[in-house]
Amino acid sequence: MAPVTLEQINENILEMKKDIEEIKELLEESNLELRDEVKTQIDESRKRHISEFKTQDEIEKKFL
Repeated sequence: MAPVTLEQINENILEMKKDIEEIKELLEESNLELRDEVKTQIDESRKRHISEFKTQDEIEKKFL
């Protein structure tokens, strides 16, 4: 195994820290926004009566 300097270790740690910060940004809910189309679909589905939805059994029959 090749010798590693503290400088190389520090560079690796700083890169990992940067990567973790980017991942955290991606995971924050405040950065996520639904498209207007999806918001409209959600609103429309909330207005529908529950009897209009298909049951789990109906969905399974279609695909099995």
